[in-house]
Amino acid sequence: MSRLPLEGVRVVALEQYISGPYCTMWLADAGAEVVKVERPDGGDPRRVFMPQLTGEDGASVSGGFFSFNRNKRSVTLDLASEEGREAYKALVATADVVVENLRPGATDKLGIGYADLSADNPGLIYAAVSGYGRSEGPYAGRPAFDAAILGMAGITHMTGRSGDLPPELPMYGLADMTTAILTGYQILMSLYDRTRTGTGRLIDVSMYDTMVALNERPLMQHAFTGDVITRGPDRFQAPMGAYECADGFISLVVPNDLMWRRVATIIGRPELGTDPATATGAARAANPDGYLPAMLAWMKERSRADVVAAFEKGGVPAGIVQDSADISGCPHLEARGMFVRVQDPDVGEIKMPHAPFTMSDMGPVPAGTVPRLGADNDAVLGALGLDTQQLARATGAVPA
Repeated sequence: MSRLPLEGVRVVALEQYISGPYCTMWLADAGAEVVKVERPDGGDPRRVFMPQLTGEDGASVSGGFFSFNRNKRSVTLDLASEEGREAYKALVATADVVVENLRPGATDKLGIGYADLSADNPGLIYAAVSGYGRSEGPYAGRPAFDAAILGMAGITHMTGRSGDLPPELPMYGLADMTTAILTGYQILMSLYDRTRTGTGRLIDVSMYDTMVALNERPLMQHAFTGDVITRGPDRFQAPMGAYECADGFISLVVPNDLMWRRVATIIGRPELGTDPATATGAARAANPDGYLPAMLAWMKERSRADVVAAFEKGGVPAGIVQDSADISGCPHLEARGMFVRVQDPDVGEIKMPHAPFTMSDMGPVPAGTVPRLGADNDAVLGALGLDTQQLARATGAVPA
């Protein structure tokens, strides 16, 4: 009988924006019960991000919130109040995992940090996500958003067409989402280790650490050569990039000279595979005029699909540069079940990609929508034994 691997795992998510929510959404896609703890006065800031869909009754759903918060429950707690903090502690006492991405030290000041919570729940796995880490190092405690981390980690330095032009920001949310996946990976390691030790642990996740680890090639080249490489053509491999065809672009990298000889044959210029001026990656990188005009001329006479098909037939991997409409309609992704169709009670069906889990004997990824703010207060917090007045004060419905 198929099931979801994290069924029975409860995650309390004191989270906002992207890094925490994306991590816990993947855990929810794997079957974990995720209880999102939000401020009573509006909740997660991304609830009002654009774009938004509005239903017939005027209720709206934010795309910026939807992308990171499917399959969760929502409770509101006023953590500035004693009642709110006590309710939060009682909730965490029932949990296996806490994920929080507040500024380092914020929960400790409130008396709801790892040390406070693990005293009552020694098996608790507590993942704290921040820009630069919770302790050690001169940057600890700095506030951070995705763009700042991408710059600090050297990713922005490498993004753009030329070192003579300003760098460009890469994909939106790259540092947040990469950190979220790494956080989930560490949570799973900790859950497994807890089966052997019986105890939990603190996971101190740094977005800066994560993106430096991802920025492998520039740091490898600096370690081996002392050089600081920058945007633009690679010194050792060519061709590598996006190249124009008759109806758009394809993406191509030629990692070795055998592959280049195949490319030269495919474009009808086999001599470029043996000419010393173009036979090696370093030679091609130093002499793009020796091969690039011929390759581009061949590509511009053909569609993207025809170019990719010719390369694949000749043993050269290449891909069409797709946009979001291409991806949404991709028959391969549909065949692999990569999209979930969520039925939202206010705005109807929304088609989104889900976490790419492809394990045998695993049940389908849940298709739950995003929670409305505080929708689960009674069910989740009421189960903790709070009476009506305590619940009202803890959730901020009435002043504490």
